[in-house]
Order: sequence, then structure tokens, then C-alpha cells
Amino acid sequence: MCAPDIALLEPLAQALDATVLELISGTRTKQERCPENVDSAVQKVLRYSQQELARKGKSTRRRSLLAACVCLVLLLVLPVLNGTLGGDGFAWRCIPAWLCARNAARALEDCDKEGIERYIGNAGGMYEALEELRGQGVVIRNAKAGFSRTRLDDMFLFTELELTVQQEGITYLFTCQGTWRNGKVELMEICAPDAQYDGPAWLPQLSEALATYDPG
Repeated sequence: MCAPDIALLEPLAQALDATVLELISGTRTKQERCPENVDSAVQKVLRYSQQELARKGKSTRRRSLLAACVCLVLLLVLPVLNGTLGGDGFAWRCIPAWLCARNAARALEDCDKEGIERYIGNAGGMYEALEELRGQGVVIRNAKAGFSRTRLDDMFLFTELELTVQQEGITYLFTCQGTWRNGKVELMEICAPDAQYDGPAWLPQLSEALATYDPG
């Protein structure tokens, strides 16, 4: 009904008073047609197959262990490379800062009032301003915080959000810088328009809505 495990073929053949070759073929053969050296050769092949399976199993386990070790090393090393290769400093505080920035980005994308107040500092009135912009067709379609852009510079912990904004079928991509302190992200202006500004009218509104950074 089924093929037994290769390790069971030899003891199974002995229990059935048959040769391994007869067991594999499923038919009884006359003794003169099945010399002992043939059955011995089959048994050697089976033992070799068992050894190969065992060797491959050990090799797979070693590779899995090596992969786990490499992942652990990368988990510890990559945050440090984030600072050394990027030219900025690194502190382990970058990790909770990035997680907070990521949650803040998600709250902005979902226009989640509770999330905005929880993850963004000085966010009073932000939700209402974003809702007003949504009424004008200005929608944040995608927001994400880059881990490699979360860094420590002169004890000031920077983080950056990338915002994809759509308005009247046009897609805009902005970078919004900020800082992390007291467990929340404080965001800076996207732009500081002057008297000669001729961009979209809603952009200064969005910039002002997101600007919660308090230098004091």
C-alpha cells in the first residue's frame, strides 16, 4: 500500500523471510535467480542511501543554524552600520524612535485621530486640519518612516517620513523631517513658502498642519 522508510527495508525483509530485492520488487524469486551477492549489493546501496540521507540532514541543520547566527549578527550590526556608513551617529534609542515614527506615519495615512494624538507630539488640531484637507481632495496615500534615516546628531534624534500625497489625480512625494522625544514624534514643516510661492495652495496648509516641532 505504501513505500516503507528506507531504514526499515532490511529488518522488514528479515521478518518476512525474504530478500531485500524481493521486498522491493514485490515478487518472490527463485533462490538460484537471486544470488546472495545480488541481495548483498542491494543492502549496501540501501545503507549508502541511509548514510547520504543522514549526512544531508546534518548539513541542512548546520545551514539552518548558520543562517540563524547570520540573522542574529545582522540584527545587531545593521543598526550600527546605519550610523557609521550614513555618516550620522547611532544610539539604541533610534530603534524606538523609528517604531514611533512608523506608527505616526500609519496614523497619518489612515487619518487616525487616536493614533495621531498617541504618536505625534503637540498634535492638537492636526486631525481637524487633515480632515479639512481631505475635503479638498488632498489625501495621504502612503506614509512611511525610513529606519536608515533615523539617526542621532549632536544629541538630537532625527527621523524622516516619506509622504505620498494625491490631489486631483496628481501624486506628490514629500519628505517630512522630525525628532523624537518624550516618546513621541514631532514633525517639522514640509516647506516654508515665501511671498513669491506659486505652488499648490493646499501645500502650505498641509505643511502647517504637520508642523508640530517645538524647539523650546
